Amino acid sequence: MAEQKLEQKGLFAGMKLKKKKKGEKGLTIANKDALGEQDESADLHHADLHHDTLGRQEKGEEDLMNSDALSDVFGQSPKRKRAKLVTRIHEEEMKSQNYQIAIIIIEARQLVGDNIDPVVIIEIGDEKKQTTVKEGTNAPFYNEYFVFDFIGPQVFLFDKIINISVMHNKLIGSVLIGSFKVDLGTVYGQPGHQFCDKWALLTDPADIRTGAKGYLKCDISVTGKGDAIQATQKTADTEEQIEKNLLIPKGFPSERPWARFYVRIYKAEGLPKMNSSIMANVTKAFIGDSKDLVDPYVVVMFAGQMGRTTVQKNCADPVWHEQIIFKEMFPPLCRRVKIQVWDEGSMNDVALATHFIDLKKISNEQDGDKGFLPTFGPAWINLYGSPRNHSLMDDHQELNEGFGEGVSFRGRLFIEIAVEILSGGARESKFSSIIKDIKMSSKDKEFKAPKGKDKTEKAGEDRKSASPSDKMNSTEVEIEPFDVPSETYEEKFEEFLLFGSFFEATMIDRKVGDKPITFEVSIGNFGNIADGVSAGAGGKKKTHDGEAEESLLHEEEDEISHDLGVPLISSTSPEKPLITGGNRNYQYLPYNERKPCICVKSYWGNQTFRLYSSNTLEKMADHLEESLEQVKDLIKVSEIASEEKMRMTLNDFINQSRAFITVAEKKPKGLNYTALDKKRFMLFKQELEAMSSDAKGIVQHQKKKIPLDKMMHETQSFIDKIRFLVDEPQNTVPDVFIWMLSGNKRVAYARVPAKNILYSPMKEQRGKDCGKIKTHFLKLPGKRPLGWNVQAKVDIYLWLGPASFAHSIMENLPVGYETKILPNASSGHSVVPSSACLLYKTPHFFQLRAHIYQARGLIAADSTGLSDPFAKVTFTSQCQTTKIISQTLSPTWNQMLLFNSIVLHGDREEIAQFPPEIVIELYDDDAVGKAEYIGSTVAAPVVTLAHQNYEPPKLSYHPVYCGNLSGGDLLATFELLEIPESDPDRLPPLDPPDIGHIYPVPANIRPVLSKYRVEVLFWGVREMKKVQLLSVDRPQVLIECAGKGVKSSVIQSYKKNPNFTGLADWFEVELPENELLHPPLSICVVDWRAFGRSTLVGTHTINCLKQFLCKTQLGPQATPNRLDIVETENGKSSPKSSQPAELSRGEQFLADHVYAEVEQGKCTVVEPNPYLATLRTSVSTTEHSVSESGKDRKQKDMKKSIRRSTKRRRRTIADESAENVIDWWSKYHASVLKMGKPKGYFSSEGKPEDDRQTSDHIALVIEEDPDKKKKDKTLKRKQKETSNLATLQIYEGDLESEFNNFEDWVKTFQLLRGKSNDEVHADSEDRIIGKFKGSFCIYPSPEDGSLLDGRQPRILQGIPPNHSTKVLIRVYIVAAFNLSPADPDGKSDPYIVLRLGNTEIKDRENYIPKQLNPVFGRSFEIQATFPKDSLLTVLIYDHDFVGTDDLIGETKIDLENRFYSMHRATCGLQSQYEIEGYNAWRDATKPSEILTKLCKDYRISGPFMRPGEIQVGTKVFKGQTVFTEDENEEPVESYEHLSLKVLHAWEEIPGAGYKLVPEHVETRPLYHKNKPGMEQGRVRMWVDMFPEDMPLPGPPVDISPRKPRGYELRVIIWNTEDVILEDENIFTGQKSSDIYVKGWIKGLEEDKQETDVHYNSLTGEGNFNWRFLFPFYYLPAEKQMVVSKRENIFSLEKTESKIPAELVLQVWDFERLSSDDFLGTLELNLNGFPRAAKTAKSCNLGMVMTASAENKISIFQQKRVRGWWPFVKAGELTGKVEAEFHLVTAEEAEKNPVGKARKEPEPLEKPNRPDTSFSWFVNPLKCLYHLIWRNYKKYIIIGIILLILIVFLVLFIYTLPGAISRRIVVGKGQNFALEEIVQVYKCYQQMSNSTTVQMGQQRKKDLCTVLVIQLENI
Repeated sequence: MAEQKLEQKGLFAGMKLKKKKKGEKGLTIANKDALGEQDESADLHHADLHHDTLGRQEKGEEDLMNSDALSDVFGQSPKRKRAKLVTRIHEEEMKSQNYQIAIIIIEARQLVGDNIDPVVIIEIGDEKKQTTVKEGTNAPFYNEYFVFDFIGPQVFLFDKIINISVMHNKLIGSVLIGSFKVDLGTVYGQPGHQFCDKWALLTDPADIRTGAKGYLKCDISVTGKGDAIQATQKTADTEEQIEKNLLIPKGFPSERPWARFYVRIYKAEGLPKMNSSIMANVTKAFIGDSKDLVDPYVVVMFAGQMGRTTVQKNCADPVWHEQIIFKEMFPPLCRRVKIQVWDEGSMNDVALATHFIDLKKISNEQDGDKGFLPTFGPAWINLYGSPRNHSLMDDHQELNEGFGEGVSFRGRLFIEIAVEILSGGARESKFSSIIKDIKMSSKDKEFKAPKGKDKTEKAGEDRKSASPSDKMNSTEVEIEPFDVPSETYEEKFEEFLLFGSFFEATMIDRKVGDKPITFEVSIGNFGNIADGVSAGAGGKKKTHDGEAEESLLHEEEDEISHDLGVPLISSTSPEKPLITGGNRNYQYLPYNERKPCICVKSYWGNQTFRLYSSNTLEKMADHLEESLEQVKDLIKVSEIASEEKMRMTLNDFINQSRAFITVAEKKPKGLNYTALDKKRFMLFKQELEAMSSDAKGIVQHQKKKIPLDKMMHETQSFIDKIRFLVDEPQNTVPDVFIWMLSGNKRVAYARVPAKNILYSPMKEQRGKDCGKIKTHFLKLPGKRPLGWNVQAKVDIYLWLGPASFAHSIMENLPVGYETKILPNASSGHSVVPSSACLLYKTPHFFQLRAHIYQARGLIAADSTGLSDPFAKVTFTSQCQTTKIISQTLSPTWNQMLLFNSIVLHGDREEIAQFPPEIVIELYDDDAVGKAEYIGSTVAAPVVTLAHQNYEPPKLSYHPVYCGNLSGGDLLATFELLEIPESDPDRLPPLDPPDIGHIYPVPANIRPVLSKYRVEVLFWGVREMKKVQLLSVDRPQVLIECAGKGVKSSVIQSYKKNPNFTGLADWFEVELPENELLHPPLSICVVDWRAFGRSTLVGTHTINCLKQFLCKTQLGPQATPNRLDIVETENGKSSPKSSQPAELSRGEQFLADHVYAEVEQGKCTVVEPNPYLATLRTSVSTTEHSVSESGKDRKQKDMKKSIRRSTKRRRRTIADESAENVIDWWSKYHASVLKMGKPKGYFSSEGKPEDDRQTSDHIALVIEEDPDKKKKDKTLKRKQKETSNLATLQIYEGDLESEFNNFEDWVKTFQLLRGKSNDEVHADSEDRIIGKFKGSFCIYPSPEDGSLLDGRQPRILQGIPPNHSTKVLIRVYIVAAFNLSPADPDGKSDPYIVLRLGNTEIKDRENYIPKQLNPVFGRSFEIQATFPKDSLLTVLIYDHDFVGTDDLIGETKIDLENRFYSMHRATCGLQSQYEIEGYNAWRDATKPSEILTKLCKDYRISGPFMRPGEIQVGTKVFKGQTVFTEDENEEPVESYEHLSLKVLHAWEEIPGAGYKLVPEHVETRPLYHKNKPGMEQGRVRMWVDMFPEDMPLPGPPVDISPRKPRGYELRVIIWNTEDVILEDENIFTGQKSSDIYVKGWIKGLEEDKQETDVHYNSLTGEGNFNWRFLFPFYYLPAEKQMVVSKRENIFSLEKTESKIPAELVLQVWDFERLSSDDFLGTLELNLNGFPRAAKTAKSCNLGMVMTASAENKISIFQQKRVRGWWPFVKAGELTGKVEAEFHLVTAEEAEKNPVGKARKEPEPLEKPNRPDTSFSWFVNPLKCLYHLIWRNYKKYIIIGIILLILIVFLVLFIYTLPGAISRRIVVGKGQNFALEEIVQVYKCYQQMSNSTTVQMGQQRKKDLCTVLVIQLENI
């Protein structure tokens, strides 16, 4: 057998260790004789093969020279052989969490479009919600609240995108106006996890050239469980600047240009070859593995869009050369790019792997040349996912989709990301055009569509018609091929070696231990047995020619194994595990003296410089972090030492930063740096320089000492910044996986980041675990079950580095080994190479003593809320268990576990320095079934060798974790003692064991104890729930600490009186002198049942007793002789306060009067009182009386106009305030305004108009001339008459958080019951079973054993008696907001329910329909008895007609704590003392009486009241005490005002120290038990309490909501001018319009009114004389209109909403046959609209667009206005309207009614319209006359004449042919007759010419007869 063992003793054969650093010990080499012969030959081989690596090594030497400085800076710590101890076994896992996304859509402005009906649609993932539709407006007001719930891990939540689009609502298909996108991660990253009151810029994704499409004002908040919602103050600002308040993260520019995001997919390699579909696997089985069965394509998702490449068929190393282009505004509001590789299948596609790239990591948003755009690569990204098993179904498919940590390498992808900013719209830039050119030329020929069906086709079918230019300008994703520049591809591959040695494999789960166990270590696909890539000949090494050097590879492989003495093999040989001693559940592999080795060769690009910088930075961060921890420990010891350490740390950091920058600047040439590499170097330099200078600033602050906590805070911020830089996005070398295989089945894994084990000759660039033994706990892939799920604990030495550094592989191994090759078990010449191991010959024997003392804060594993804990301690192959301590969460075991005869191999000095680690698991023992896991921790023992002197170790706390949960702490220590060979019994002595052979912890290790006294105050128990189905009736409290304790008295009947009869008790206990080691104190409540049985109800454990340690008092304090005088005259106060008050002085000292003196040219306010900030004075302009001599005219005129406007303003204020009765709501609104104002004298942006409207009758009279005494008097008198409005304090949270839970007299402890061993139960409300009220006081026991004060326990000082008290309680519910919607329509119908003890008040009939922000204004009175009814629950329910009402949310108030508190929370102190009116004093006792009682309670001398002052103790307060009502009456003396001021300053009075609760309204969050920790809305309320033995208070304050007042707005439309003309006359081409005007008040669209039509306006002039009447309801104080209407036909009730009062007037062109044309609109906010122009000529666009606040008027002040206003359409002037507005109240309208349109009463006369105004349809003749005759008279007449002529001509032509033919037919007869006639006619002529008349007469007759005869013949 011995001969058969082939021992190869060629360790380091052929490797000259000449490169050893000086001062480094040589390695212990077992047999040196075997070196030598092979030296030269190996060297030759080296010379041939590694000719470049020698160069590398020389360069390495230079590097070493460079790095001297660096290593000096980083400290030459001794070489560690083991990695740093990590106490936590499981890393944090992704846990699902509840999130609530709340979105409030407030309003939109500047929407693009004419007469649109906008509706807002919100989409998050698949959920979609929408607002109501607003009609006909470009500035809709919504104020609607939406809630989305999301459950899942944070990472996936943050990728979800909120898409908000504004649509123009149409009956068929809505039209997108603009949309906006933001991802939830961006919102969550904002302060308070929210954007509040921000304007989202809307753009059109289909056309990015067009710019803004409008702005939408919204609130978006994302809250997880336990996130506090920060209430931010809303700006009620009408003129806010949208551009300055855009919805973008801080630091983003307000104008964001569009940009193209290019993601270029080059190629992939090493993808899994199998196809996961079943059919494919069947074919593979038949055909054999001839080809890759994977058809990959890449999907990229960004900003809610998706692009995908083409499919490459049957290819595991596909090449795509395609780029995917996204268009998004830059910087984008979406942070991550998601890249997925998919495999196309016949049935369905399967994800192969997922990778995320965070844009923050690949860009820098600083300004100027410092920042850079997102850039990446071209570089490889490694893909991880599920294990590459050839199983039919993938069990861990979710890992491939990015859910959870990838457990296996799944290939890598070569990509590049670039961003190009588009300057104007989407014009082609140089970059893209160059790409296009290259593409066009080359790819036209090459790029053919793949044969497979391409899924991009499907996506693109609907957009095929889109022209390329359209596609360029829309945000649609483009996919196109691109050409690759040749230099990109010449990637130099470098050979890497991964060496590992297993030192221990223990704690193997027995379920997997039945088969032989193998470990496999792989990097990428190299070393992965399943995919058949062997450890050595993985991947063909690429040469420049791209051919494979197969033969060389084999030689080289032999070479390396020859040199190392280790064959290239990636897995250990299979071995059967053995059972661990003392624990049958665990098994171990017997790696005693032989430690199996693995070695894997792989090839990667040589970009290790990235990982080197990453490692250096990480070391810097670790160094800072460790030092910070040390400083925290030092603080407890000494302040000076900790500061010194802090300074040293920062100095080290400064030097390290310098060194890092120097090394980074000397970066070697020839490495292919990507753009991102260069930019990141720049970024490192900038950040480190900036941080160094900050650190320098802190260190060198000599004059002004920086406090330590600030230094620590700064250091923490440095750590966070460096940690951000450490993360390298372009990770070249993939992570290393260690897999445990049980009978060839993959069982469990550990993943090791490559950078952690990467070697570098420079120490600080080396990975932190490189060449060190590290403990890995192997875990199951995928989602892990609860409880202990570690499958094995493996100690492994790992080394990864370029092959050129192979000589350093074994440098850091524990010394004393030799290498040995194990023969193969298989027959003959095996293919599998034989494995090697390290052999350690020298064993050492040790004894381990585990001193387990106690634990605190353990997880409850039993239903009682306790556990029965025991500990299992596992060390190497042995395990032992402590005893079980039943029913406790803070067990004290005080037990020593003894592990004898432990064998460890190696050098004893090294074992002493770096011993193996110990695993301690804690379990809960169960009577039935197996023990339940409740946490674990890892510890290192303290080693003492045989020759060293023994020193007992100190106990320390080890943190315990159970999965993600913190499971308390274990107080223990462990020592490993070497057993001396000479004298095995010469070990430190043990304390004798007890009866059960249990050894206690030795006395010299146990903490030093001293006697303490613990005083306990037992007040009572509250809110006890049922236990085991029975209610608790006779509870008793047991207090226990360190084995001692005390019991309370038993409460006889919990229902009658839950307080204890015995108030206090005490016990003595021995506690450690070291405060940090104090044991926990536990409070148990038991309930006594019948027959003397007791049941445990619940427990509470106090882990830290420090808060209850009482310092002994040092006698009475020396009282100062000097009096502090505080003047409060005229509200002037200068209190000498030692501690800062919680609230600004202004809220405590309130002014009675304000004197304002106006001198020449300046206005001074006499009184330096911050309260002025809240004085809403109505001074808009101060006039100065200036002597006119020497002043020019212009100034005088200007002053006159100012004076006139001021007079007018003052008058209108008086009118308006006369209408508003001052009530409690005035006070409330003034307080809300004050809360929102900055605390200056006057708000910086206070607009006079706003101030004027909220100030109720405050006028400041301005002195014209300061010299006149008379005027001075009037000023002061006026000042006295006008009082400023009293305000109250509005708390944004509950009152408890402002006043430390009112725990100044007693603490409340929650009693827990039930399990907490999983995340569901850990912090659930159900575990709280009740509450115990009490307190503790711990102090060293007095020597004489007496009570210190002799009389009563110290804890009883200032504690009230605890008998029952009757109290009158008044609950005021003001309003609620942001309630969670309870109805399907996204609304609720809330009402209030109050519960106190057995009293329940349901206010169901006063529910408020359809409202998420209801104003209740309800007050309730309840009689209560403390302590029985001490918990007030305010519930908000949703009213339902059908079914039961749903609970929206509830809040609970402990009234008893408030009642007895020193802060006097019974009834808040008002800001001013008044006897009557809206601010009448409402407490039962007056301020002076309260002051007297307080002085008595606190034993403070006083109050001494003297005229003008009050003295309390040593403080004197001065102020006014004599008041006169009228000049005629006697002055009255009253100390109430001044007493109130003293009470407001109570905390400053020596001996008092408690701030008294002011009059207030608190804002309490509402919660629902089904959604723990998630706010369901907030309620504003307050509670007053009055003890019944005191005088009864006055009536409750009336806070019923103000009823809106009825108004009627009468609008008369007189005329219009310059309206654009839309219609064109067919005949004349003349433009005209048929004008009419439409009007309505926004929100009351159903009351739209229209004028009649002015037809055929040829000039744009229209005359109407038409009256609109708009009745509406309005709240003057809130400047809101109240609208009540049914939302739809199915709504049962009307919904009430408050919206701004806005009047809309529109001008339209009437069309008979088509729809009317919209011409222009005018929207006027009735609270502030521009002044009218006097004439049409002076009316222009500017008056509306750029109207300043001064030029705006309110119809509620002016009452009546007439003038001209412009109509606008698309930003252009389209007409002018002359209108008159007259506002009357509803009562006035009833008295003096007017008619609508032109009707009675008070009819308007008909307009005098031109004749042309008529409708052609009704009057056609009129239309003919006007349109044709008047214009075409001439032409018509000429036309008629022409017509007649044409008729004649036609007739003539028509008859001519007939005449001619007849002539031809009739012939000559006719001719003869004609000749006859002619003859006769001639005779007749002659005769008539002759003179003889008579003869002629006769002759004529004859001729006539002849003629007649002739004619007859014819």
